[in-house]
Amino acid sequence: MSTPWKREQIIGSLKRLLIWALLLASWEAAFRIFHWRDWLFPAPSTLLPAIGELLQYKPSFASRLLLEGIAVSLTRLAIGFALSILLGGMLGVLMWRSITLDDFLRLLFLGLQTLPSVCWVPLAILCIGLNEKGVMFVVVMGSFFAIAIALRDGLRGIPPIYQRAGAMLGTSGWRMYRYVLLPASLPALASSLRQGFSFAWRSLMGAEMLFTVRRHGLGFVLQIGREVNGDVAQVIVVMAVMVIIGMAADRLAFGVLERSIHRRFGLAVAE
Repeated sequence: MSTPWKREQIIGSLKRLLIWALLLASWEAAFRIFHWRDWLFPAPSTLLPAIGELLQYKPSFASRLLLEGIAVSLTRLAIGFALSILLGGMLGVLMWRSITLDDFLRLLFLGLQTLPSVCWVPLAILCIGLNEKGVMFVVVMGSFFAIAIALRDGLRGIPPIYQRAGAMLGTSGWRMYRYVLLPASLPALASSLRQGFSFAWRSLMGAEMLFTVRRHGLGFVLQIGREVNGDVAQVIVVMAVMVIIGMAADRLAFGVLERSIHRRFGLAVAE
């Protein structure tokens, strides 16, 4: 028997699906009533052939273009995001523990975080070259500043009474980090990962659009749709895939992780 909360969730999901269905139907109706041209603003019905075209075998690319692009982009994202977590996490912890280092890096990191990720592309091309390392450089530089700042801000929010309570119970040294500070920092870490992912994903798409490397990701497929095929439908389909991947990762991975940690530490109402 479903609980009231589950019924509300099901009803809410059905409402959202209905709204999306109405929007798509209105889009299709407006396309047919006003006779828009396919290359100007394609209707949902015209996107289906574009999806089939992207899934077809492409001898020039020796692979299924869209599926290969998804696999390549996700592989790059996993590597680049892992490096960003490692570097950003280390710097975030150091900034938290050292006031001097924090005063030196905080404003610099805030400024670099606001820099659009595509601005790192010319530097990567000149210093590293048009290769996979250049793509990784753009992804890391576009995301690890956000992770470091978010983690540092979250760690600064840990109540000092936690550390004093641990000291009163005889905890010190590495035990203080293991049993007090590390568990208390998990909500901040989850939030920083969620924010860092969005920066990493945007950085990767921008890098793939501008880098011409052997392995073709989603950004390259999007650029091909514009430059080679001139196909608006293909461009919209690839953009939709990018959005779906980003939303799925945020809601199904980082959102679930963040909510579970918050419930574990009593920071949210248990579902």
